[in-house]
Amino acid sequence: MAFSIRRMVPEDHELVRTVRLRALTLAPTAFGSTFDREVLFSADDWSQRLRPDRYPHCLCLDEAGQPLGLVVGGPEDLDRGIAHLFAMWVEPHAHGTGVADGLVEEVVRWAGTQGCSLVHLLVTDGNERAERMYHRNGFERTGQSAPRERDGVAEIEMARRLA
Repeated sequence: MAFSIRRMVPEDHELVRTVRLRALTLAPTAFGSTFDREVLFSADDWSQRLRPDRYPHCLCLDEAGQPLGLVVGGPEDLDRGIAHLFAMWVEPHAHGTGVADGLVEEVVRWAGTQGCSLVHLLVTDGNERAERMYHRNGFERTGQSAPRERDGVAEIEMARRLA
């Protein structure tokens, strides 16, 4: 499957909103947020999220320009040497095509340009497919986990060291 990955800008807010709400609908237990919360965000809220000085939102598109997946990167507030991978989601029909690997690598590449030496993420306990994909991309469990605030579901921390 041929695809491209690009960083979203404020003018892409409608597309990002559509993909994010689809992700929250199809995989509601995979995220810390909810559809009910994010459906209320205004166009300005979405545009603000996509400003260049905010967290990078990267969208994977097929040859026809249709969305295949989304991922968000971001810096650790207390340690600028650590980045986070958030909001990872891939369309079900694109599972196993390399889309997830491409999105993860995009965040890792971004983190490297920010001078980060470590990328952290949280994966819902029991989401074995996602955990295997992260492991394949160099992430290892850190031994840390915590219950998610909104529903108490355990989230497992994984990290990847950067060269």
